[in-house]
Amino acid sequence: MIIRQAKLDDWKGIAHVHVDCLHSAYSETLPSNTLEKFTYIDREKRWQKDLQKSINGGTMTYVAEDQNNEIVGFALGGTMRDARLRIKYTGEIYGLYVHPDYQGQGLGKKLFESVAEHLASVHFSSMALWTFGNLDSCSFFKHLAGQQVYEKKTTVGGKELVEYAYGWDDINSLTVLSEDLN
Repeated sequence: MIIRQAKLDDWKGIAHVHVDCLHSAYSETLPSNTLEKFTYIDREKRWQKDLQKSINGGTMTYVAEDQNNEIVGFALGGTMRDARLRIKYTGEIYGLYVHPDYQGQGLGKKLFESVAEHLASVHFSSMALWTFGNLDSCSFFKHLAGQQVYEKKTTVGGKELVEYAYGWDDINSLTVLSEDLN
């Protein structure tokens, strides 16, 4: 397995991992009519259009590849977007997805560390992220020393859900040297 910065032509692989993860992780969380909108074609169009903005400047996307050079996970992060969290957290992990067939192999942690290292390299000192409260990701982020720092209710497709923000006050304590990632 290898972790690397995403390239412009990675859009299709990222889109497929995104859809597979959404359908797997959110099947019990999101209403089916909402989940049905996340298709390969929809995500391919979106990632093809948006990937350029996600691989330069303060925002960066990383991918995990298997031994066949197929993308099996991705993570992206940049400047904190949420005004509530921006007071304390300068960086944000926008998303972290590992294909269900590859979970439990340490790829999520390596992707997390890659984004943290990038955020530290552009002088962010802290970071946070949002996740739905009933997902396995809550345990994962707690395992990575994330502290639950905020909770909010949100409505998706007519269903009320709880989201949690997890925060890390010191990114430098999370980063590893990039050669240690592979």
